[in-house]
Amino acid sequence: MGHRKGHPLSVGKTTVAIVDDDEGVLDATSGFLESLGYAAVAFSSGTAFLASDVFLAAEPQGRAAGTLGCLLTDVDMPGINGLELQERVRRTRPDLPIIMMTGFYDDAIRRRALAGGARDLLRKPLAADALIRCLEDTVQP
Repeated sequence: MGHRKGHPLSVGKTTVAIVDDDEGVLDATSGFLESLGYAAVAFSSGTAFLASDVFLAAEPQGRAAGTLGCLLTDVDMPGINGLELQERVRRTRPDLPIIMMTGFYDDAIRRRALAGGARDLLRKPLAADALIRCLEDTVQP
């Protein structure tokens, strides 16, 4: 599985890329973000996101009509985990805001995520108000 759905880099909307190996989380989060006015695009792995046009076209020298405004990623995934994904994204897009989420919250993971440049580490299941607050502090739809 790779890129699943969404409206990559929709004109006039800020795109939030969601990376999670849980299809239910991808569907629910995508729908919620779209209801808030964001364009959401879902990926079932970090590898799929890194290889996608959504990420590659959003590099500073190749910006598309829409804007990849944020990456929302799970921490605990097979293959490339969220912390490693953050590290790889930072190499080419140090400006891209990253919000991490986890169902296995731990202060040590939170410290690592924030030290690596994440804006926040949210607990799953995601609380709507926490996600809204974090997005408002990070990007606009």
